[in-house]
Amino acid sequence: MQLTVSPEQDGLMLSRLLMQTADVPPWAVKEALKKKDIRVDGKRIDGDMRVRAGMEIRAYWPKSAVSAQTKRELPPPEVVFEDEHVLLVNKPQGLQAQNEENPLAGDSALTRAIAMLAARGENTDRVRLCHRLDVQTGGLLLMTKDDASYESAVTAFTERTFDKRYTCLVKGCPGQREATMRAYLRKDAEASRVSVTDYPARGAQEIVTAYRVIEAGDVSRLEVELITGRTHQIRAHLAHIGHPILGDDKYGDRQLNRKLGLRRQQLWATSLTIHAEGALAYLNGRTFTVKCPF
Repeated sequence: MQLTVSPEQDGLMLSRLLMQTADVPPWAVKEALKKKDIRVDGKRIDGDMRVRAGMEIRAYWPKSAVSAQTKRELPPPEVVFEDEHVLLVNKPQGLQAQNEENPLAGDSALTRAIAMLAARGENTDRVRLCHRLDVQTGGLLLMTKDDASYESAVTAFTERTFDKRYTCLVKGCPGQREATMRAYLRKDAEASRVSVTDYPARGAQEIVTAYRVIEAGDVSRLEVELITGRTHQIRAHLAHIGHPILGDDKYGDRQLNRKLGLRRQQLWATSLTIHAEGALAYLNGRTFTVKCPF
């Protein structure tokens, strides 16, 4: 399980927060704390503690609790497009794309999709996720149903031939109404965050992010094209130029977020255009879109 502490949850004891939000029995929370199977901002903790807004919590539940959890009926995903090869869904915010430790465990976009397909009597042995979205980022998420389609999709994502667009609300308005930004991103796994610089740094990777201002103002709406796909890239890159995404406490303006009453980051994957070879070539040029809820 993975979650980001919201402003409303600030100050809660970690055990209470998990018992309120996790889909596991209370004994599983206590056991995970006892066995140090919970990480806060990437670091294992020794016991219970008070949490603060913006902290990222990752919990690893006992197998028996996960087994019981996966037997429950999960709500089906919102299907945007589906055929015999692919399944494209609109992931809600707050739901992980998949469990990183065990893709078939827990509540995720992947397990919900598998449950939906299995209920129809379909074979789900080859259903796999092709890319990722942050837990608090909603929007288009592509899955495939066979090995050839998966390989085609992963190759396209790796070679950056898919056109991925996001919609977001940011603080203020960039000086240029349209730009392609380049910078360098370095990941701090222990702190579960990244940093962005304008110059190459040891351990940093180049990032390229393009944006276009759709609506300008004290709060602006942007369309963002993710050209490279690094951890927290859009959030960190926009914050780096002084226009953080609203609702994002990790890289953004926490005081403003509280003033506006925003509990979740205002970032949604709204468009995906497919350019692929091999098994998915029949979808070349198809663009799929969803509306963001803000």
